Amino acid sequence: MSDRAPPAVRSYRLSIRDWAFKYSTELQLLAGLAVMIAIFSLLEPSIYPTTANVQNISRQAGVLLVVAIGQMFAITVGGFDLSVGANMGFTSIVTAQAVADHGVAAAIVIGLLTGAAIGLVNGILIAKMRVSPFVVTMAMLTFLTGYAGVRSGGASVIANDPTLKWFGGRDWGFMPSTIGIGIIILLVAVVFTGRTRIGLYVYAIGGSRETCRLAGIPVARYEAITYMITGMLAGAGGIMLTARVSVGQAGLGAGFELRSIAAVVIGGAVIGGGKGRLSGVFLGVALMTCLTVGLAVTGVGTFQQQMAIGIALVVAVLISQMRGGSFRQISDLLPTLKRLFIGFGHGDDQSRRSARPTATTDSASDDTA
Repeated sequence: MSDRAPPAVRSYRLSIRDWAFKYSTELQLLAGLAVMIAIFSLLEPSIYPTTANVQNISRQAGVLLVVAIGQMFAITVGGFDLSVGANMGFTSIVTAQAVADHGVAAAIVIGLLTGAAIGLVNGILIAKMRVSPFVVTMAMLTFLTGYAGVRSGGASVIANDPTLKWFGGRDWGFMPSTIGIGIIILLVAVVFTGRTRIGLYVYAIGGSRETCRLAGIPVARYEAITYMITGMLAGAGGIMLTARVSVGQAGLGAGFELRSIAAVVIGGAVIGGGKGRLSGVFLGVALMTCLTVGLAVTGVGTFQQQMAIGIALVVAVLISQMRGGSFRQISDLLPTLKRLFIGFGHGDDQSRRSARPTATTDSASDDTA
């Protein structure tokens, strides 16, 4: 008798190996998440592994998940959005004011439209006017921070409506409403990226803008729409925070721009575009939230927490560049760090995307498989 395994068994084993290779980033994140939870649980066994703390992590993760999904679209198309935090703060003020004047339903619609309009302005300037995403979104961040203060008179706007609480301030049975909304938006995003033309074009444009242009795809239009979606989801995050704390405040979304970028890049997206998976974003958000909550629970100060997030962002960007093949030795790190702290040149991104014409099909198929 032959010792060789039947063909069906060999095929099954091969498929498992291929699956593990394809989702290696997610498996690594799961392993890292398990180790982190174990460490914090050993350090604070009476707090960290408790049901109350798990719910607290879920509440915080839900808002970041919504914003990070939008950030993933911007990064995958070849850019990024530094204005999502300011967008959240401004939208929270607009929503809180609209609750008093028009009711909760109209206020939510107004808030979403406000966020989408901010994203669309970013998209038009980046896609149509060819201005660097760093310059446009940083300028939008500064403008919205000032305009939010002007609109609110420098004060918080009360939005203590019981109905609004259902969108971020209450639990849906055993599940906090923020993570419930986040999961719903995640499922919609999975369908959007895998089953719609716009979702597939996001990966195609990020993989090779020039190839898409030569194929007759209206690149600027879909890039602008992508930023509009990013802005709308940032607005949704602002509404959720408003419902959670019952006020609209300009600084409500402070820090979400860096945390969302870190979560997306840790989750497998490559800065420069063309690659990113929503499953990785979900795990990246979980990792970032468990880290920040764990540091707070173990008594680490706020300033030290910000330092840790900054280190996580740098490490995430370096890992992203390794995935994209941007450097292979230590001397190649300097241009990467320069782009991180000074800004990403739009022309450099375009030339890099054009140099990788095969990334379009591979990246899109990876995410939609």
